[in-house]
Amino acid sequence: MFPATPEPAPASTPEAAPAATLVIVLASGSTEAAHFALRYAATAAAMDVGVELHAISADAVAHFGRNAASPSLLLQIRQAAEFGAAIFVCPLALADQGLPAEDLIAEVSGVRGAASLLEAALAPGARLLNF
Repeated sequence: MFPATPEPAPASTPEAAPAATLVIVLASGSTEAAHFALRYAATAAAMDVGVELHAISADAVAHFGRNAASPSLLLQIRQAAEFGAAIFVCPLALADQGLPAEDLIAEVSGVRGAASLLEAALAPGARLLNF
């Protein structure tokens, strides 16, 4: 006889914060810069932060060619990859280096250009480091 009582509205849930992502740009070809970039990549990945490292210059890309990295740099590359960091090289820089993609070390996740880097860096929750 009485009008039906409306159902209470479901409690609104706050939007989940976007997952943290660290985008590391390795532009310098110096071995020291590569060591720093890889140290931050490995550390963040070990902390369960999504990590993308982008080598964007011909000199930076050279570090990821077979037999190019020093043993200590290769160890850092392997650690970063083992912890889950994705490592990408720029196709233009790869061409400038004269390095075929087949000659990259296995730890390189792929070849990606500027648009992929910008997409990752502009994603909600992304943070950027530049070396």
